[in-house]
Amino acid sequence: MSDQQPAQGEPQTPPPSPPEPPTRPEPEVEGPKPVPSEAELRRIATPATVRRAPKVSAFMAVGALVGIVVAIVLVQLSAGDGTRGSEGAGFISFLDGLGAVRFLIGLGLGVLGAFVGGGIAVLLDRRSGRKR
Repeated sequence: MSDQQPAQGEPQTPPPSPPEPPTRPEPEVEGPKPVPSEAELRRIATPATVRRAPKVSAFMAVGALVGIVVAIVLVQLSAGDGTRGSEGAGFISFLDGLGAVRFLIGLGLGVLGAFVGGGIAVLLDRRSGRKR
């Protein structure tokens, strides 16, 4: 039934056409921009100063690593008499006996080293801000 032709007096409707995709406007291509002269640059330029500031996080990380290394050296030098402390038999065996001492001294000196490194970074930052 859909194949029937419309009667003579009825207007024919064309089948719907597929929608056209939206077109983007093409970007305008400009030629090369003129290079300003030195006099023009001196007139519009503003002088800039470069301030080199240290990265505080890098100083703190290096300070913590130095503190941990110092702690390891101190523990090895202080435990040179051959005593080992108790053998680790717990769940976390390296925290028993001398291992706990190494861990706590390493942790403490690591935190202290991070604070010292941060302090050095702050001092260098203040120094870089001064006018000469």
